[in-house]
Amino acid sequence: NTLFRDNPERALVSFYGMLAQGMTRNTFVGGEGASLYPVDVNGRFFYCPPNSAANAHFLSMLRNILVQDWDMDDDGKPETLRLGFATSKRWLTKGRNIVVKNAPTAFGNVSYQIVPDLQAGTVKCHYEPPPRKPERCLLRIRVPDAWKIASATALGQKLEVDESGTVDVSGFSEPADIHFNIARR
Repeated sequence: NTLFRDNPERALVSFYGMLAQGMTRNTFVGGEGASLYPVDVNGRFFYCPPNSAANAHFLSMLRNILVQDWDMDDDGKPETLRLGFATSKRWLTKGRNIVVKNAPTAFGNVSYQIVPDLQAGTVKCHYEPPPRKPERCLLRIRVPDAWKIASATALGQKLEVDESGTVDVSGFSEPADIHFNIARR
């Protein structure tokens, strides 16, 4: 699984490829199979629509782009929550926000909202943790390629930011506003 292995670019290619080739335009209905060439006289590129498994696959991919709850130690119980790990960097361009409200996870519902202001050099995130605290909870801010996350603060303390724009929010048990400072690459 590309998302489990933290390969967001490959996951996004799969996600957008499925939208472009494997689903009907503007209605997002999938079929049992897809082809690069029409499979019938009507010019359809897939057959046996609608297919609920194909439609559900789209939704599970979108969910895992935004929210991932994983069993990273392979003991049969999820202990890690990863937020925003595979969002498209273009999703945070001028005038766009990412909003996730009450997303179900193994730890209970989680919410977060990411609001960029690239001209001011900031990205703000309002985070509402799930009711059951995961062992590890990570939040990633994927800014456009011309930018990088320089630092982050929350609740009056500085947060450690890795090269991919990820901060550890495992210690947060109450809603928090996280402020990211960004800089040009």
